[in-house]
Amino acid sequence: MTNQALKAQLKAWLAARPSDTDPSWLAWSENELAEFWQRTEHLEFKARDGVRICYGVWPQPEPSPWLILLPGRIEAYIKYQEVALEWAAKGYSVAIIDHRGQGFSDRLTDRHEHGHVHRFADYVHDIADWMEVLAPRIDNQPAKLLAHSMGAAIGALYLAGYAQAKAPFAFEKAMLCSPMMGINTKPWPAPIGKAVVRAGAWLKRKIAPERAHYFIAMKDYETLPFDENRLTHSRARYQFLSEQYHQHPRIRVGGPTWQWLTEALHVIDIMPKILGRIQVPVLLLQAGADEIVDLAAQERNAQYIQHVDFHVIKGSAHEILMETDAIRNRALALMGVSHPQ
Repeated sequence: MTNQALKAQLKAWLAARPSDTDPSWLAWSENELAEFWQRTEHLEFKARDGVRICYGVWPQPEPSPWLILLPGRIEAYIKYQEVALEWAAKGYSVAIIDHRGQGFSDRLTDRHEHGHVHRFADYVHDIADWMEVLAPRIDNQPAKLLAHSMGAAIGALYLAGYAQAKAPFAFEKAMLCSPMMGINTKPWPAPIGKAVVRAGAWLKRKIAPERAHYFIAMKDYETLPFDENRLTHSRARYQFLSEQYHQHPRIRVGGPTWQWLTEALHVIDIMPKILGRIQVPVLLLQAGADEIVDLAAQERNAQYIQHVDFHVIKGSAHEILMETDAIRNRALALMGVSHPQ
């Protein structure tokens, strides 16, 4: 397919997309979107500690700008097919990573669905290693960073040079959606929630230092009914995402372990000290109806970023990019990647 023919095809796939409230949206995702996704390269590399990290690349046939996407906790790169199509139709090549311990990447414990990491810095090192892998392909083309939730925390740490001996890749812009700069600990007040995690993690290290365990009441992955989910108001996109987990059992991840939560609290504590080191312009999108992360912490931390453009996407649940059209289109417009519906 020639470059011009591909451009026309990308526009045609998008033009065929119905509203997410239309029953035919799922049929579009199973046909046109799936056809687009067939061009994706499914790749992997070995991290510095030997962990196998998987990622997907949707490449343009000619030199092009790049979008580098960092998913959130439990997510896999195949979740972002629609987002990749939207950016590809704007002329971007797209690369999406599966963080260690999730997606198709290597697991870190003897229980496949643990949401676990030994050190949060390992996530950051993986991004540094990945960008070295991608750098020859990107060459001198401009690149933007798009990251969601935990991925946004990882991206912010990477851009700030956290735990890095080498300067981060020279992104022209970063877009952080629902960044994990604090965790919603309800029904416990935040100080009590943090104290429970730290005390429990200390006790677990004393009793079973070599084993990972779920945090209180956490368990393996299960699909919640749409009406019980706190991630999106889009029934169609929620069903699409749920089907991905059923079609690919390998990507399933359950609740966080004590260690993951301990590490997450550590990076949340140090963020105010390091965010000022970020040199690139940052678009920070807050989901106005988010029940997963701490909105007040986002507002506090945004003040430490030198070049920040802060917007609230009113009515959005945690997953802005997976929301219903009326909500997510506002975010896409701020990113400069909106398309006629």
